[in-house]
Amino acid sequence: MQPFIESNFAAPADQLRAQMQENGYLFFRALVPADEVLKVRHAALELCDQAGWLDADAALMEGVMRPGIAPTGEGKADYMAMYRKLLKTPLFHAFPDLPPLRQVAAKILDVESSEVLTHPRRIGRVTFPHNIGATTPAHQDHFYIRGAVETYSCWIPLGECPIELGNLAVWRGSHKRGFIEHSETIPGAVGGRGVPVDESAAEWHCTDFGLGDALFFHSFCIHKALPNGTENLLRVSTDNRYQRPHDKIEPDALLPHYNLN
Repeated sequence: MQPFIESNFAAPADQLRAQMQENGYLFFRALVPADEVLKVRHAALELCDQAGWLDADAALMEGVMRPGIAPTGEGKADYMAMYRKLLKTPLFHAFPDLPPLRQVAAKILDVESSEVLTHPRRIGRVTFPHNIGATTPAHQDHFYIRGAVETYSCWIPLGECPIELGNLAVWRGSHKRGFIEHSETIPGAVGGRGVPVDESAAEWHCTDFGLGDALFFHSFCIHKALPNGTENLLRVSTDNRYQRPHDKIEPDALLPHYNLN
């Protein structure tokens, strides 16, 4: 696992597009103001607390799991009840349209910031420790997004996120392989479908994320989640997509995640 190649938010658009074309991703340090990240983190962890997942003896913002509870995840009734509330939270819904994120997307897409289409399908994830089987396998977002190939995802953890908390790892340059059919089925994993990976050929990049760090990547870029290997901490993250407004879009991308309208 190698560290991400870092990009400069102030770099010219053509330079950032060249980096994206070469690596399949752009990684920015402190792109989003810390207070904006912490506001959304607080809102998400309040819902986790209401769901009974957090340790009452720890500070809310630490995201410490309540002792003795079993991990839960997407598709399970208790998780989906919390998640429906999260998707309806104004702070969470507005987060991917913060100016720095739209400005980076605009540079990648070669349009004005006002022209960027942020997919209405906002995505958030709360990942429990001791739940390795549910970890998202290696895949390409285009398998799920469809629509325009030039759709870019942005992954941001809501809080500081060392690798052991379960960061996202990307295979540098894998977007150049084009679309790969997702034939592997991984029961219980988020998404459930993946691509076969020759680990001897893969060049995985990842690093510890600080507050406001952001990772943009191409829809063909192969990426995966790392398992939450902590003893008792929840990982909270967001995952949103950007494209040109008049490019092809799959109708499902205009609907709420899991159709939780």
